[in-house]
Amino acid sequence: MTAKVENYCIGKRSKLLYVDADVRACVNCIWYEQYYRKNRGNVSSWVATSTGYCLLNDEKRGPMRQPCRSYEREMA
Repeated sequence: MTAKVENYCIGKRSKLLYVDADVRACVNCIWYEQYYRKNRGNVSSWVATSTGYCLLNDEKRGPMRQPCRSYEREMA
């Protein structure tokens, strides 16, 4: 790798967002399916992206959007 690429990768930071299970958001709905992509690098893994898909309404949605009327949670 060149020094320019290495410096960019070192400076790049991921943003994490933690959501409680009792928060009413799309990410906690049973109809929401998270999108994943393959990890870059030599380690094989899947990384969650910032978008997902609503299986009930057949539309692309963000995880922190206000849920629709058919919002359901999985009962533990």
